Amino acid sequence: MSTNESVTMKAWVHSRSGLPSEVLSLTTLPVPCLTSPTQVRVRISHCALNPGGSITMQLLPFIFRTSPSIPEMDFSGTIVELGPGVPAARDLTPGQHVFGSIPVGQHARSGSGSLAKYVVVDRTAVVKKPDGATLEEVAGLGIAGATALELIKAAKPKRGDSVLVNGASGGIGHMALQMCRAEVGETGRVIAVCSGENAGWVKQLGADEVIDYKEHAPVHPHLAKTFDQSRFNAVIDAVGIQDIYHHCPGFLADGKPYVTVGPRPPSYTVLGMLATVGLMAKNALLPRILGGVPRDYRQVTGVSSQQNLQELGKMVEEGKLKVHVGAKVKMEDAKQVRLRFQLWYED
Repeated sequence: MSTNESVTMKAWVHSRSGLPSEVLSLTTLPVPCLTSPTQVRVRISHCALNPGGSITMQLLPFIFRTSPSIPEMDFSGTIVELGPGVPAARDLTPGQHVFGSIPVGQHARSGSGSLAKYVVVDRTAVVKKPDGATLEEVAGLGIAGATALELIKAAKPKRGDSVLVNGASGGIGHMALQMCRAEVGETGRVIAVCSGENAGWVKQLGADEVIDYKEHAPVHPHLAKTFDQSRFNAVIDAVGIQDIYHHCPGFLADGKPYVTVGPRPPSYTVLGMLATVGLMAKNALLPRILGGVPRDYRQVTGVSSQQNLQELGKMVEEGKLKVHVGAKVKMEDAKQVRLRFQLWYED
C-alpha cells in the first residue's frame, strides 16, 4: 500500500440477513490488501445498486458467508495497486480508470462488496473504462449488462424482426433494448413496455413505440389487441411479469421465444423465492405438456466475466450502447435508496 493511501475506509456492512434499511450500517474498516499476485486494488468512485444485492442481503444465511459483509458487486473507479503477477499492460496500470464486478463466490466467501471505498479483485474482474464514457455510466455495466447480453443471445433477433421489450427503462431492459435495436436494424421493429414518464429517453435509445404499462394496466390485453395481426418474433422480458408470459400467444408468433430473467418474486422472503422457483419449473416444463403456454420459454442468468465486460465496454466506446443513470446519491444516503438502478458517489 502506498504511503499516501489511507489504511481505513468507509463501507456499508451487515452481519445478519434482512431488509437493507434494517440491517445495513455505515462503518470504518481496514482497506483490503492484495492476497494474490494477480489481484488489483481499486479505489471505488461509483457503485451500482442492483435488485440482486437486496435479494442476497435478505436471503443468503450467514452460515454460507463472511460476517460482516459488504453488499453489492458492480463498481467503477481507479486502480491504485497491482499485484506482481499482473502482466504489464496499458489498460491495467495504477491510475487507470476501470469498471468491473466482484465475483459472486468472492462476495459470499470473503464479504467483499462494492458499497465501500476500496475493493480487491482478480485482474480478470475489471477492464479499462471505455473512452468517451464517464465512471458513473459504466459502474452499472457488470451484472445488468451481462444479463442483457444473455437475453439477446437467447432471443436471437435478426435483421427485420419485430421484438417486444418489457421493462425497457430498467437497468437490464434499457441495455437489452439498444442491443436488440442493433440486431433488427432499420427494417426491424422494437416495441418497448415501460412507464410513460420514461418514454422520451427510451425512444431516444431506439424504441419505435413505447407502451405505458400504467395507462394500459394490465398491459397484456392491449398487446393482444394491438399486435394480434403483426405478432412479435420474440418477447424479451427484463422484469419477469408472469401475466405477460401467460398471455403471450396473443401477440407472440407461434414457434417464437419468450426470453426472460425469470418470474419476479412476490416478496424477497424464503417463501416468496420458493414460489418463484415453482413458477420457473412450471414455465419451463408446461409448454411441453397439454395445457401449458404454447411458446418456447427461455430463462437466462447474467454472470459478469472479463469477456462480457470487454464486449460491453467496446459497445459503449463505439457508441452502440448508452447507459442511463436513473439517479445519484451520496454514499451516506445509500441506505435510503429505493430505486433499482441508482448510483452513489462521493465528492
